[in-house]
Amino acid sequence: MTDIDKTIEEAKAAILPFESWERLTGESGAAYAAFCSYRDYGPDRNIRRAVEAALSEAERGKVEKRYRMWRVWSTQFRWRERAADYDQYLDRLKQTEKRKTIEAQEAVYREATGKMLRVVNKKLDLMEMEPGELTQGAVVEWLTTAISTDREIAGITTAPKGEREGTSGKQLEIQFTPEFEGL
Repeated sequence: MTDIDKTIEEAKAAILPFESWERLTGESGAAYAAFCSYRDYGPDRNIRRAVEAALSEAERGKVEKRYRMWRVWSTQFRWRERAADYDQYLDRLKQTEKRKTIEAQEAVYREATGKMLRVVNKKLDLMEMEPGELTQGAVVEWLTTAISTDREIAGITTAPKGEREGTSGKQLEIQFTPEFEGL
């Protein structure tokens, strides 16, 4: 590639969004197809493996000739760099999808813990009238589960249980007055 060609390529890149793994100016169809085979081979790619994978049984005798040609194209068209760019692009897509999945799951979890907290609140309000419906153990269990789940979803709780600031590893304890008849 001459200096003029390089300048033209740089100008095009500045004007049009271009991904390095797309077909380059001056890259023949055969060279680009070879690059695609190399690029799509995956993280363990190398030219020889990509050549061997791309050849049919009838073409097995052409491995060395094809390998030499692909090495020339690899250098000329920066295959290693372009394949690395493609890998990064795919990784960004995967990370974006994972983030979307996690956010959707968190919304479901927040909704469920919100329902749990509303049920506990209603049950606590009703306990004065019907104390036998909700036992002390059930109140503690529901409240602890709902609060810890809500905190974990919000990213507030990061230390393992028992190592959180201000806790001694003991279970949440609620003291009821002697007048409590919910047992």
